[in-house]
Amino acid sequence: MPQKMNWEQLLSDARWGSSHQSTAAPQKHRSNYDRDYGRILFSSAFRRLQDKTQVFPLGRNDYVRTRLTHSLEVAHVGSSLGMLVGEWLAGKDALPAHIIPSDLATIVSTACLAHDIGNPPFGHSGEDAIETALSRHGLSHPFEGNAQGFRILTRTGDPMEGKGLKLTAAVLGAFMKYPCTQSYSLKAKQNMLAPANRLECKKFGIGGQETEAAAFVAASLGLIPRTEAEGNDLCWCRHPLAFLMEAADDICYRIADIEDGFFSRILRFDHVMELFHPFLTPSQREYAEDLAVRKEEDSCVHYMRALAIGRSIRTVVESFKVHEDRLLGGCLEKSLIDVSELAAPLDRLYQDAIRDVYQTQDVIQVEAMGYKVLGELIDFFMEWVDNPGSGQSRKVAILLQGTLLPADEESREKRLVHMLDYISGMTDSFALETYRKLTGIR
Repeated sequence: MPQKMNWEQLLSDARWGSSHQSTAAPQKHRSNYDRDYGRILFSSAFRRLQDKTQVFPLGRNDYVRTRLTHSLEVAHVGSSLGMLVGEWLAGKDALPAHIIPSDLATIVSTACLAHDIGNPPFGHSGEDAIETALSRHGLSHPFEGNAQGFRILTRTGDPMEGKGLKLTAAVLGAFMKYPCTQSYSLKAKQNMLAPANRLECKKFGIGGQETEAAAFVAASLGLIPRTEAEGNDLCWCRHPLAFLMEAADDICYRIADIEDGFFSRILRFDHVMELFHPFLTPSQREYAEDLAVRKEEDSCVHYMRALAIGRSIRTVVESFKVHEDRLLGGCLEKSLIDVSELAAPLDRLYQDAIRDVYQTQDVIQVEAMGYKVLGELIDFFMEWVDNPGSGQSRKVAILLQGTLLPADEESREKRLVHMLDYISGMTDSFALETYRKLTGIR
């Protein structure tokens, strides 16, 4: 009989990394999941998202979204998804007695809040810039924001003990979009192994130093293992709530990027109206057209964006209901959006954004600048990675100072990972300012 996960275990509030009892008095009005939300919200890694690129780098204007505003919006949508799914599960007595629907809302929204916490400066081009720079130094070292995020949450977010923010297994499981190691993901792509589910290993989400944390999370939640619990090729199935976290992100960026494209005067109003029409009822379309006739285009775009998000939320929840058994069995190989009735219009939003928003000259120019900035910063810091005892490296190490700075006699890999923690944690502005100082550019 195929393995199947259960909600009792999937909602475990066991904490990774807790080595002592809390001195805080119990609070009846706050669950352990609520505490997780606060730990992420008040973390420095989350705060830095206010100056990290979403689509338009370095503050193209005050309206468009940063990683911070995007993450807050995703958390809000995730809360709605979690609440609606929680109410449905409670209605059929599928939730444990001590769990209420709002707990699922908090778990999903907390995972959503952190979903971009590991992203480097300058958006996805920052990931490419890091990998390209490392290749110049003979290093094939993929950088993946999802894995870096898991590292922050479970290892570097609280450097005092090296155990991260000490979050619950349920929240960490909902965060793990790709619960596999880099070597497993690579072998799956190269057809060196046959993955049980290609969706969960499309990218990798577990770094080499975080396998113990991942194993703890998987065991606490009862995630279905795809491999033996040994070696580097590790993989587990996704937590069902990770599908909701993914859907919240997809809903927000696909719809919001179109809205941002309009307010950045890249997309025409009639084009935006056409894209949003499939999400509207006939009466809603009539009202939107009335706003357009009155030349209230900004209000009309806001109105259509809100309706598109609401309709997408309801559709994703219906997809979850239909596919719950497959989610619990770890065998759904598409996102909840891709198996929904809105798959085509949501894909159209994404494809049009790729063509008309992401490829505009201003965006490409600033991304190219970010590519150069990160590349040269890595070239500079690699002196310490390769020759930690040199005079120049002593000065570089001062810039990299912080807790747990590897000693000279420790491995090159440890120095490399520490350097990448520092680089990827930079904001766009700090990376640019550091580059200017090091190169003498004012």
